[in-house]
Amino acid sequence: MLKQAFFKTIFLLIPFYLLSIAVLAQQKYWMEFNIDYLNAKNPQIELLKDSLKKKYSENIEFHYQSKWNPVVSIFTKEEIAQTLKNHDLVKSISPQKKLQSLSIETLTTIEYSYALEQIKAHFITDSLGLSGKNVKIGVIDGGYMNANVEPSLKHLIENEQIKFFQDYLLKGNNDPFYGKRISGDDHGTQVLRMMAGSDNGTSIKYGMATNADLYLARTDHGIRERRLEEDYWVEAIELFHEMGIRLVNSSLGYTDGYDKRKENHSKKEVNGKSSIITKTAQMAAEKGMLIVSAAGNDGHKNWEILSLPSDAKDILTVGAVRFDDWSKIYYSSIGPEKLDYVKPDVVCFASNGTSFSAPVITGLAACIWEYDSTLSNIEVMDIIKSGSHLAENPNNYIGYGVPDSEKIISILNQEKPKSIFKSINSDQDYIEIEIPAGIEVFVIFHKEDSRNVLEQESIKIEEGQTSLKIEKVDEAKFTTVVAQDKLLFEVNWN
Repeated sequence: MLKQAFFKTIFLLIPFYLLSIAVLAQQKYWMEFNIDYLNAKNPQIELLKDSLKKKYSENIEFHYQSKWNPVVSIFTKEEIAQTLKNHDLVKSISPQKKLQSLSIETLTTIEYSYALEQIKAHFITDSLGLSGKNVKIGVIDGGYMNANVEPSLKHLIENEQIKFFQDYLLKGNNDPFYGKRISGDDHGTQVLRMMAGSDNGTSIKYGMATNADLYLARTDHGIRERRLEEDYWVEAIELFHEMGIRLVNSSLGYTDGYDKRKENHSKKEVNGKSSIITKTAQMAAEKGMLIVSAAGNDGHKNWEILSLPSDAKDILTVGAVRFDDWSKIYYSSIGPEKLDYVKPDVVCFASNGTSFSAPVITGLAACIWEYDSTLSNIEVMDIIKSGSHLAENPNNYIGYGVPDSEKIISILNQEKPKSIFKSINSDQDYIEIEIPAGIEVFVIFHKEDSRNVLEQESIKIEEGQTSLKIEKVDEAKFTTVVAQDKLLFEVNWN
């Protein structure tokens, strides 16, 4: 958290340095101030201020001043940015690249009824009658086109549950349901369905937060991917905080694949502390907000790891698994090995992208907060993780696993979930286990350490099979064997 004196200094400097400056720039940058220099109240600041005004009056345009970070975004030429790096006032200048949007595909109704079935949502929605009522949810996405005519969202319109809309892309647009299909402007509509959708016509329930109040922000364009959209993401988070919104769903991810290779993020940035949006997400968590973020869809690509800002430590990062065996689905991004905490945090079924697993978990969080509004964001997150099937043995493929609503109710009732975890030591290169009755499939994670997975395999049990031989793979020190929520043990290869 920044000191008040620092903010006073920043706001005094901004009008002189930047607000009086207006020009069409070639590139957008984050300019981070040197806090130590500012706090020292160096007498050369006034001279520096006058120098910048005079020297760059036609070459810099101010865009946005973060309220939480010592950062402003500016438009300027590359040579000016290089010059600014040499000023003592400036700690860093970072070019802002274009945003890589996540996959946008049409969902089928039968697929996304599976997600709630997998997390046993009926224990919360039916047994307890929870629906996120009176909980405010902020949604940051790419557009909510035709949400007003989507059958599963009809109740949101009739009950006036959409309380706010801000379009950061099309200034002056007050219609949340405007958009173009070619631009993927219905992505947010599909996200809303997974969070709060319920179709009376087909009797299918898609999301758990059917009675929540929704606050919508459109920050992403599906075709024209400009890095300016990262500014909008930061603005939306900070605005939601001012509006008293504690729960936010973000299905946007920032990685590589931009039009210009030199503008790509690097994997080194996925460390929980480097990118501005990750810093903003972490600060939001420290201010009591629960940010639910899609892990990303690069698990099968060269990038492979999380998208930004899902690397932030204290946000709830959601990956995706298959419905049948609960193994990590091929596209779901994994947590970087160098993180000293587990990411992703939890997972659930989604066939078309983590964009659509994250809102399922957001709906779950809304119901928990409806049940007990005194819980902190960290407590809600811990309840969800503790109530998941790999809670006692998480890894960087599927985190703490698939949430179990029945377990979550027990935790809310201050009951400790029953443990099924066992640890086995082996001096050989294999173990052979007897298959318990009712087990149809095993998922096996071979790990180089207690958290990081080398490879995953899924084994379907054949009819009449009574035992299973599990062999150690090269470089594996541990192997986790799990059968959904029925069996869990860890092999320690001595």
